[in-house]
Amino acid sequence: LMRTLEYELREENERLAEVNLSAEEELRKMRDNVAELQMFASSLTTRLYELVQEHLDLQKPYSPNVLLAKLKEEYTKLDDQSEEAAAKFMDKDGPVAAADCEEFVRQYKDLRAKYHSSEARCTLAEAAYKNGTLAGVPMSMDR
Repeated sequence: LMRTLEYELREENERLAEVNLSAEEELRKMRDNVAELQMFASSLTTRLYELVQEHLDLQKPYSPNVLLAKLKEEYTKLDDQSEEAAAKFMDKDGPVAAADCEEFVRQYKDLRAKYHSSEARCTLAEAAYKNGTLAGVPMSMDR
């Protein structure tokens, strides 16, 4: 009885060993396939991070703070130009011709109108940005 039991156990172990050995090649192929897929997923993840960074870099010039700074720069430049035109006109020696006066007034009014328009746009944009109603601007961006 003991020998029969030992024989049956040995036979079963040999059968299981053969099953395991026959599956070894398939398991190796599956492991290789998993490793390949992991490398592919890793490369895709890296590419995703690169694209996200590129997207963020492309967005920077259009962030609300940058755009508001450009508006401020624009109206400051217009203010400086109008002040420069006024100073240049005031520095003229002697009598000033009527045509020169008219040209100065026209130029000065044009610069001041552009200045006030630009300054008003900037003020409105700043207020809209601060209270969250600036259209098309994500509220989490650049704050």
